Amino acid sequence: MSWKRGAYPEFTVEDAVAVLFLMKNPIGRKTISELLDLGEGSVRTLLRKLSKQGLIESSQRGHVLSEKGRGLIGELSKAFSEVYSAGKVDGFPAYALVVKNPPEFKSIELRDEAIRFFARGAMILVVKKGEIVFPEDGRPLKETMPELAERLSTIRTEEGDMVVVTWAENPADAMKSAYHVAVFLKDVPEEIKSLVR
Repeated sequence: MSWKRGAYPEFTVEDAVAVLFLMKNPIGRKTISELLDLGEGSVRTLLRKLSKQGLIESSQRGHVLSEKGRGLIGELSKAFSEVYSAGKVDGFPAYALVVKNPPEFKSIELRDEAIRFFARGAMILVVKKGEIVFPEDGRPLKETMPELAERLSTIRTEEGDMVVVTWAENPADAMKSAYHVAVFLKDVPEEIKSLVR
């Protein structure tokens, strides 16, 4: 009889993307586990795979991107940004990110994707004439949600960018659902996809 002891580590492409962005600064395994709501075994396995690919380095201060990892994040950043805390929406923790040069999209489909990935809700916005607006009618976000618009005003955007805002029961799900929409829209490098196989 063949069997393995313990649970199989589980993590997604979104977890891998989040970890890579988090490693711009040294970070420990326990902090990663807490921020992403991942088991320590899953984090260990993910870090081992990242290290095997030469994407991260480990030291006393924690794990950090290697030169190759910084190059990969540079490539990824051309497609979408890391997540930013957007405070709370409907009383739930919210995160936002910017998708650069988004393909054609239907807001409702992207919102549904975020909800399938554990978000309680999502907003898909675009930047027009330097302002974050709802794509359907061009209505500025600041007219309906001035506090959120103010929080998002610090994010660097360019004309035509998409701004994805997701909120969920916990910060980890809010963060990962935002990454999910970005990954759904943009192809991620093979090095990242191969981590979850």
